[in-house]
Amino acid sequence: MPRLPRRPSAPRPRGAVGGVAATLARHKAAREPRVVVRDRGGNARVLPASDPLAGTLLAAAERLLFAAQRRSDG
Repeated sequence: MPRLPRRPSAPRPRGAVGGVAATLARHKAAREPRVVVRDRGGNARVLPASDPLAGTLLAAAERLLFAAQRRSDG
């Protein structure tokens, strides 16, 4: 069976510009909140942002951080 031709994609920057673009993308991804849960065996799993449980856990974490910051200010 013959292979289908690859779809053309936009050219990606290379060299120094590509390195800077990749670094910026990694920094942006590192700042995004993510939810990591562990099972009883200690294995970690990252929940996708679209998971409703991830949203619930992020909201709870934000409330905990807010309460801790408010208590340390007073």
